[in-house]
Amino acid sequence: MRAPTAAAALALVLLAAATAAAEPARLYVTNLGGNTISVVDGRTLAVVRTLPAAADPHFAVATPDGTRLFVTMAGADQVWVLDAATEKVLTKLDLGLRPTHLAMAPDGRFVYASLETSQEVAVIDTAAVRVVARIPTGPEPHITSVSPDGRTVLVGGAESHRIFVIDAAARRLVERVRVGFLPHLALFTPDGRRAYASSTGSNDLSIIDAATRTVTARIDLGLNSHGMAMASDGRTLWVASEVGGKVLAVDLARGAVVARIPVGRMPHTMILSRDGAWLYTANMEDDTLSVISTARRAVVRTVRVGKAPSSIALVER
Repeated sequence: MRAPTAAAALALVLLAAATAAAEPARLYVTNLGGNTISVVDGRTLAVVRTLPAAADPHFAVATPDGTRLFVTMAGADQVWVLDAATEKVLTKLDLGLRPTHLAMAPDGRFVYASLETSQEVAVIDTAAVRVVARIPTGPEPHITSVSPDGRTVLVGGAESHRIFVIDAAARRLVERVRVGFLPHLALFTPDGRRAYASSTGSNDLSIIDAATRTVTARIDLGLNSHGMAMASDGRTLWVASEVGGKVLAVDLARGAVVARIPVGRMPHTMILSRDGAWLYTANMEDDTLSVISTARRAVVRTVRVGKAPSSIALVER
């Protein structure tokens, strides 16, 4: 048996050390094209189970305590709630026409679901597992995100080239911010003062002032952008370029791309581990999950999952 190279050995050591520290128990990958959910062991990074799903399982989020999963079944017009310990379906919530993306409030009390066909965001009470509000937005509400204080929900409005801004307490749309071409997501910085909007139709990353709800600057990424993840210290924004097949590390203080990491084809969405050591991307066109060491800014493992993986939910101990 051939001995591992020094680089490969170092990658395995870093992988084991960081995984042990963060203790990611499981990753749940929605396979949009396969109508399944892949369960990946967080330590071995092997697929240990494949769960059946309804048509078009699009997006999954875990509650902050890691006890339940909420998963959109876009083709069935439902959100499923799974017990993370048993992986059994607890509830199938009929939601409306084609729910796609979800965002969990920081306190775990509410989940916000975008419904592209009816052009609204549904607010789901996670304790009662029922819809408590429906908020009209505009054309094609896409990926949702919530501010660190839970007061504001941002929704990518791809067709209108705007980010929809929702007041979470009032449960109403308060602004439509014009950003780059075909925006699918905007993420807040940890202090809540700014948000960054991706653009699938251009190379622009738009910087939004949260107080004035206006675009104050743009960063030329050199590639288009879709899914994103924000480092907990607010220094680095990780951006997936579907066209480029890369993850970009953006230094927010400098307003510049400082690393371009090749991953699988069409990296769609991504998620960071709680300690920020690991970044996971769902690569839709080659049915893989890329595991990135954020310290090395390099892929250290590629995991084959189901067909057309579209999102990743992470449950950590």
